[in-house]
Amino acid sequence: METKIIAAVEAIDEKRAMALVAAELENGKDKKAIANQLNFALQRVAVRYEEGEYYIADLIMAGELVSNLLSMMGMDSTQLIDGKSLGKIVVGTVFDDIHDVGKNIFISMLRAEGFEVIDMGTDVSTERFIEIIRKEKPAILGISGILTSVVENIKEVIDEIVVQGLREDLKIILGGALAGTDYAKYVGADDYSSDAIEGVSICKQWLLK
Repeated sequence: METKIIAAVEAIDEKRAMALVAAELENGKDKKAIANQLNFALQRVAVRYEEGEYYIADLIMAGELVSNLLSMMGMDSTQLIDGKSLGKIVVGTVFDDIHDVGKNIFISMLRAEGFEVIDMGTDVSTERFIEIIRKEKPAILGISGILTSVVENIKEVIDEIVVQGLREDLKIILGGALAGTDYAKYVGADDYSSDAIEGVSICKQWLLK
Protein backbone atom coordinates (compact mmCIF):
# COMPACT_ATOMS: atom_id res chain seq x y z
CA MET A 1 0.00 0.00 0.00
CA GLU A 2 1.28 3.45 -0.93
CA THR A 3 -0.64 6.69 -0.38
CA LYS A 4 0.19 10.34 0.25
CA ILE A 5 -1.00 9.97 3.85
CA ILE A 6 1.27 6.99 4.48
CA ALA A 7 4.23 8.86 2.96
CA ALA A 8 3.56 11.97 5.06
CA VAL A 9 3.27 10.05 8.34
CA GLU A 10 6.29 7.91 7.50
CA ALA A 11 8.25 11.13 6.96
CA ILE A 12 6.76 12.45 10.24
CA ASP A 13 5.55 15.52 8.35
CA GLU A 14 2.84 16.67 10.74
CA LYS A 15 1.59 19.66 8.75
CA ARG A 16 1.21 17.69 5.51
CA ALA A 17 -0.32 14.66 7.23
CA MET A 18 -2.91 16.81 9.02
CA ALA A 19 -3.82 18.59 5.78
CA LEU A 20 -4.14 15.35 3.82
CA VAL A 21 -6.33 13.66 6.42
CA ALA A 22 -8.51 16.77 6.75
CA ALA A 23 -8.99 16.80 2.97
CA GLU A 24 -9.93 13.10 2.92
CA LEU A 25 -12.49 13.63 5.67
CA GLU A 26 -13.95 16.60 3.80
CA ASN A 27 -14.30 14.42 0.71
CA GLY A 28 -16.21 11.80 2.71
CA LYS A 29 -13.45 9.19 2.87
CA ASP A 30 -14.19 6.28 5.21
CA LYS A 31 -12.49 6.85 8.57
CA LYS A 32 -11.57 3.18 8.93
CA ALA A 33 -9.75 3.27 5.59
CA ILE A 34 -7.81 6.36 6.71
CA ALA A 35 -6.97 4.75 10.06
CA ASN A 36 -5.70 1.68 8.23
CA GLN A 37 -3.29 3.88 6.26
CA LEU A 38 -2.04 5.34 9.55
CA ASN A 39 -1.45 1.81 10.82
CA PHE A 40 0.64 0.94 7.76
CA ALA A 41 2.60 4.18 8.13
CA LEU A 42 3.50 3.30 11.73
CA GLN A 43 4.82 -0.06 10.59
CA ARG A 44 6.97 1.69 7.99
CA VAL A 45 8.38 3.92 10.73
CA ALA A 46 9.15 0.84 12.84
CA VAL A 47 11.06 -0.74 9.96
CA ARG A 48 13.12 2.42 9.48
CA TYR A 49 13.87 2.38 13.22
CA GLU A 50 15.05 -1.23 13.13
CA GLU A 51 17.22 -0.46 10.11
CA GLY A 52 18.89 2.34 12.07
CA GLU A 53 17.46 5.13 9.92
CA TYR A 54 15.15 6.42 12.67
CA TYR A 55 15.70 6.77 16.42
CA ILE A 56 13.42 6.15 19.40
CA ALA A 57 12.44 9.83 19.36
CA ASP A 58 11.15 9.37 15.80
CA LEU A 59 9.03 6.40 16.91
CA ILE A 60 7.54 8.51 19.69
CA MET A 61 6.85 11.47 17.38
CA ALA A 62 5.21 9.24 14.78
CA GLY A 63 3.03 7.68 17.48
CA GLU A 64 1.97 11.10 18.76
CA LEU A 65 1.22 12.27 15.22
CA VAL A 66 -1.04 9.30 14.56
CA SER A 67 -2.75 9.73 17.93
CA ASN A 68 -3.47 13.36 17.05
CA LEU A 69 -4.81 12.36 13.65
CA LEU A 70 -7.11 9.75 15.21
CA SER A 71 -8.34 12.36 17.69
CA MET A 72 -9.02 14.76 14.82
CA MET A 73 -11.02 12.00 13.13
CA GLY A 74 -13.03 11.36 16.28
CA MET A 75 -11.76 7.78 16.56
CA ASP A 76 -11.27 7.35 20.27
CA SER A 77 -10.06 3.82 21.05
CA THR A 78 -11.74 4.00 24.47
CA GLN A 79 -15.23 4.48 23.03
CA LEU A 80 -17.88 2.21 24.54
CA ILE A 81 -19.72 -0.28 22.39
CA ASP A 82 -23.50 -0.02 22.07
CA GLY A 83 -25.88 -2.92 22.17
CA LYS A 84 -25.05 -6.61 22.15
CA SER A 85 -21.41 -7.72 22.13
CA LEU A 86 -20.26 -9.76 19.15
CA GLY A 87 -17.68 -11.45 21.40
CA LYS A 88 -14.94 -10.76 23.89
CA ILE A 89 -11.36 -10.04 22.81
CA VAL A 90 -8.32 -9.36 24.96
CA VAL A 91 -5.66 -7.22 23.24
CA GLY A 92 -2.21 -6.33 24.50
CA THR A 93 1.33 -5.44 23.43
CA VAL A 94 3.87 -7.95 24.72
CA PHE A 95 6.43 -7.13 27.40
CA ASP A 96 9.53 -5.13 26.40
CA ASP A 97 7.45 -3.32 23.76
CA ILE A 98 5.69 -0.04 24.61
CA HIS A 99 4.13 0.79 21.23
CA ASP A 100 0.38 1.15 21.38
CA VAL A 101 -0.95 3.34 18.58
CA GLY A 102 -1.35 0.50 16.06
CA LYS A 103 -3.00 -1.59 18.78
CA ASN A 104 -5.34 1.29 19.57
CA ILE A 105 -6.38 1.58 15.91
CA PHE A 106 -7.23 -2.13 15.90
CA ILE A 107 -9.18 -1.81 19.16
CA SER A 108 -11.11 1.20 17.89
CA MET A 109 -12.18 -0.77 14.82
CA LEU A 110 -13.11 -3.84 16.88
CA ARG A 111 -15.33 -1.76 19.15
CA ALA A 112 -16.93 -0.06 16.17
CA GLU A 113 -17.91 -3.53 14.91
CA GLY A 114 -19.50 -4.48 18.24
CA PHE A 115 -16.77 -6.46 19.96
CA GLU A 116 -16.22 -6.23 23.71
CA VAL A 117 -12.51 -5.39 23.97
CA ILE A 118 -10.31 -5.59 27.04
CA ASP A 119 -7.26 -3.42 26.39
CA MET A 120 -4.29 -4.63 28.43
CA GLY A 121 -2.06 -1.82 27.26
CA THR A 122 1.64 -2.26 26.55
CA ASP A 123 4.62 -4.07 28.05
CA VAL A 124 2.29 -6.83 29.30
CA SER A 125 3.98 -9.68 31.16
CA THR A 126 3.30 -13.37 30.57
CA GLU A 127 1.80 -13.63 34.06
CA ARG A 128 -0.57 -10.74 33.38
CA PHE A 129 -1.76 -12.26 30.08
CA ILE A 130 -2.48 -15.55 31.87
CA GLU A 131 -4.29 -13.77 34.71
CA ILE A 132 -6.59 -11.83 32.39
CA ILE A 133 -7.31 -14.77 30.08
CA ARG A 134 -8.20 -16.94 33.06
CA LYS A 135 -10.42 -14.21 34.54
CA GLU A 136 -12.15 -12.89 31.40
CA LYS A 137 -12.31 -16.09 29.32
CA PRO A 138 -12.10 -14.28 25.96
CA ALA A 139 -12.80 -15.97 22.65
CA ILE A 140 -9.81 -14.27 21.06
CA LEU A 141 -6.42 -12.93 22.16
CA GLY A 142 -4.82 -10.23 20.03
CA ILE A 143 -1.14 -9.94 20.85
CA SER A 144 1.09 -7.41 19.16
CA GLY A 145 4.72 -6.48 18.84
CA ILE A 146 6.41 -3.94 16.63
CA LEU A 147 10.06 -4.88 17.21
CA THR A 148 11.64 -8.15 16.08
CA SER A 149 13.41 -8.34 19.44
CA VAL A 150 10.13 -9.35 21.14
CA VAL A 151 9.32 -12.40 18.98
CA GLU A 152 10.61 -14.73 21.70
CA ASN A 153 8.50 -12.86 24.27
CA ILE A 154 5.34 -13.50 22.27
CA LYS A 155 6.29 -17.17 21.94
CA GLU A 156 6.80 -17.34 25.71
CA VAL A 157 3.31 -15.96 26.33
CA ILE A 158 1.62 -18.40 23.94
CA ASP A 159 3.67 -21.36 25.21
CA GLU A 160 2.55 -20.54 28.77
CA ILE A 161 -1.08 -20.28 27.65
CA VAL A 162 -0.73 -23.85 26.37
CA VAL A 163 0.95 -25.03 29.59
CA GLN A 164 -1.85 -23.51 31.68
CA GLY A 165 -4.49 -25.35 29.63
CA LEU A 166 -6.06 -22.16 28.29
CA ARG A 167 -5.33 -22.61 24.59
CA GLU A 168 -8.05 -25.02 23.42
CA ASP A 169 -10.96 -22.58 23.25
CA LEU A 170 -8.85 -19.49 22.53
CA LYS A 171 -8.05 -18.09 19.08
CA ILE A 172 -4.86 -16.02 18.88
CA ILE A 173 -4.13 -13.36 16.27
CA LEU A 174 -0.70 -11.78 15.89
CA GLY A 175 -0.58 -8.11 14.95
CA GLY A 176 1.86 -5.27 14.43
CA ALA A 177 4.97 -5.12 12.30
CA LEU A 178 5.75 -8.74 13.26
CA ALA A 179 2.60 -10.06 11.61
CA GLY A 180 3.57 -12.61 8.98
CA THR A 181 3.25 -16.31 8.18
CA ASP A 182 6.67 -17.31 9.53
CA TYR A 183 6.35 -15.39 12.79
CA ALA A 184 2.76 -16.53 13.39
CA LYS A 185 3.70 -20.17 12.84
CA TYR A 186 6.80 -19.88 15.03
CA VAL A 187 5.03 -18.34 18.03
CA GLY A 188 1.95 -20.56 17.69
CA ALA A 189 -0.70 -18.02 16.68
CA ASP A 190 -3.79 -19.07 14.69
CA ASP A 191 -3.52 -16.20 12.24
CA TYR A 192 -1.95 -12.79 11.74
CA SER A 193 -2.57 -9.43 10.12
CA SER A 194 -0.67 -6.18 9.81
CA ASP A 195 -3.84 -4.68 8.32
CA ALA A 196 -6.29 -3.55 11.02
CA ILE A 197 -9.34 -3.91 8.78
CA GLU A 198 -8.30 -7.43 7.75
CA GLY A 199 -7.58 -8.27 11.39
CA VAL A 200 -11.12 -7.31 12.40
CA SER A 201 -12.49 -9.38 9.51
CA ILE A 202 -10.54 -12.44 10.68
CA CYS A 203 -11.91 -12.04 14.21
CA LYS A 204 -15.47 -11.72 12.91
CA GLN A 205 -15.06 -14.88 10.81
CA TRP A 206 -13.88 -16.80 13.86
CA LEU A 207 -16.83 -15.74 16.01
CA LEU A 208 -19.55 -15.97 13.35
CA LYS A 209 -18.76 -19.56 12.34
